Amino acid sequence: MSQPLLVTLLPSTDVDLGRWLLSHYGVSYRERPHAPIFHVLALKSWGVSAEGYPLLVSADRGTKSAGIQTILDQLEPKAAPNKRLWPDKMVEPERWKEVDTLQHDARFGIGTAVVQWSYWNLLKYKPVVWPSLTTGVPWYETLTLRLAFPVIRSLMYKGLKLDQSVADSALETIHAGFDRLDARLSDGRRYLVGETLTFADLATAASLAPMVLAQGYHGMLPLEARCPVFMQEIYKPLRQRPTGRYIQRIYDTHRAAQLLQLR
Repeated sequence: MSQPLLVTLLPSTDVDLGRWLLSHYGVSYRERPHAPIFHVLALKSWGVSAEGYPLLVSADRGTKSAGIQTILDQLEPKAAPNKRLWPDKMVEPERWKEVDTLQHDARFGIGTAVVQWSYWNLLKYKPVVWPSLTTGVPWYETLTLRLAFPVIRSLMYKGLKLDQSVADSALETIHAGFDRLDARLSDGRRYLVGETLTFADLATAASLAPMVLAQGYHGMLPLEARCPVFMQEIYKPLRQRPTGRYIQRIYDTHRAAQLLQLR
């Protein structure tokens, strides 16, 4: 019997957030990962835009949910009360707004900076980043990457508008984001909003996970020991901060043990 299919850009933070949502809501699936650049072709073959990842395709292949918000819109209303990640907007409008503001900052503010800094630096070290790009992808994507890695890297740098100044600014944004979250967590709270897990927690943990090399992230983060020393010197202090410890705790507590479901 067919399972729902998750079409992904393997290392993406939103993709790991999508995996996490499916696990949280109890949806079994198989993943079809793609390397950067190739994911655009894959998504277009399904009739969705280049930004439409992760793409959840129903078991009968008749329904396509492109992107995190569409997946949430499909699954959150059907969830049992103890599995819902969003407050009721009509009943708790202020709490709903707080969750929305935090998840947006994590994914599109700090998270964008994480992507910029990580890609700019990791793509310079092919052996370090290789598992993040090729684990489980079609053989022809791996072969093309092997033969034309400098070209793919240049296309990614160009597409993401990356250079050293962008990476430097991104790191400042990351540290400022950790400062804000550290301050929020300074009262000893377990979750970002209220006493229960919300989408803000999952979005923050997934979006910032690459900066602490979080265990439980399924996007094949690099081994720290293989990263250049200057990157290790960024990762280690961030991991030890309250936000770094919080990220790993959310993964440890709320990310169920699961094999990477590649197909």
